Amino acid sequence: MTIDLWFPTAIYTEYLNPSDEERQGMLDYVEEFIKSNESMYSITGDTVNAFQISKDKEFTWLNKEIAKHCYQYLKEFGININTLDLFASKSWPVVCDPTQRTAIDVNTIEKHTHPNSHLSVVFYLQTDPNENTGGELKLHASPTHPIRYIPLAPHLEEQLYLSYDSGEYTPVTNQLIIFPSSVEHEVNLYRGSINRYSIIYDIIVTGKANLEMDNEMCIINPDQWIPLTCQS
Repeated sequence: MTIDLWFPTAIYTEYLNPSDEERQGMLDYVEEFIKSNESMYSITGDTVNAFQISKDKEFTWLNKEIAKHCYQYLKEFGININTLDLFASKSWPVVCDPTQRTAIDVNTIEKHTHPNSHLSVVFYLQTDPNENTGGELKLHASPTHPIRYIPLAPHLEEQLYLSYDSGEYTPVTNQLIIFPSSVEHEVNLYRGSINRYSIIYDIIVTGKANLEMDNEMCIINPDQWIPLTCQS
């Protein structure tokens, strides 16, 4: 018997190693961000006008690391990464303060996609190192995935690899995760003893400017975009 697993969803994980100075700079930024926002269980920077933190000097090191690992991820698809440019269209902190959790908090972040980008990146700056504290990143198969059209649920006795329609990653400090932005994802309830800090990037993939090749199936570099206006 042979079972072939075609059309996989590729999820990239790696562990980064910031210096003490780099790490402290990012922590200081996030803690100042908390002071400037109302105390609540979950604060996502892109909803409070803090959605381009990659412009701040505290994230210069992280920008370079994310670029390196996004290129490595794309290289695994057989892509010539020398023909591509990457852009951080959005970047923001997510803070989860378990002391602010209420009885009505079901998830840290509800299920969603990022339709305004190509790749999504999560970097865990701080999280509780103990087990069973929640806050897992949960990724879901597409609503149109074939597994969803086979009526297995009433008869499923054991969850095996072929019957998975979701997967989870437990947050670990310094872990980096990259996945296609079209993948539905959510964050489970976090119950740790310290605040959980993650840094999120939305990445746009384009061809390089003045690329001497057929660019039909790639986003043209924004240097070549022509602004249109109805004003005279």
